[in-house]
Amino acid sequence: DDMQRELNLPSEGAGVVQLIRNTADATVTGLEIDGTFSLTDNLLLLASVGVIDAEYDEVREDLNGDGNIDGLDKDLNLPRAADLTYSIGFVHDLDIGEWGYLSSRINYAYRDESAYTDSNLGFILNQAILDAGLDFYSNSGNWVFSLYGRNLLDEVKHGGDTQLPDVIGPVPTGGTFSPLSKGRVYGVEVTYTFEGL
Repeated sequence: DDMQRELNLPSEGAGVVQLIRNTADATVTGLEIDGTFSLTDNLLLLASVGVIDAEYDEVREDLNGDGNIDGLDKDLNLPRAADLTYSIGFVHDLDIGEWGYLSSRINYAYRDESAYTDSNLGFILNQAILDAGLDFYSNSGNWVFSLYGRNLLDEVKHGGDTQLPDVIGPVPTGGTFSPLSKGRVYGVEVTYTFEGL
């Protein structure tokens, strides 16, 4: 009840104005299950699933900016409430004797599209992210050599989708502010841990 929200509104004078209001009553129900399962002595399965059903019960603010508080506002999606999320991954450890051990991992994670703003003019796209890595751990415990790949499917990821006004002062803008996350990334990392620290 009395859900407090930040309403992001385009403003010609300021770019974006955020108003904090108690906008609505809503019912959010969901289920999340996650677990780690040992498939063998050296192979783990990591899995999760989450489902959400979120809807407004009563709306007290003009969420869509049309000047009215009515059924159109109540029919909007609650922001940042993806209906479905899930992930599955594996971690495998391989003993390589006096050298140490290798740990390999792969993980796939999915998230449905969800509204970013209360007005539902901004959305965060659905995302399917695949990450993988291989780590060598020395027997001494001092060295870790890592190879990794992140966002291997090169999915477009953005952290928000805020509407901008048509102009800010004398500067034409329009569109949205949607900062992008990095695309596909490959990397190498070396870590050394000093004794006694």
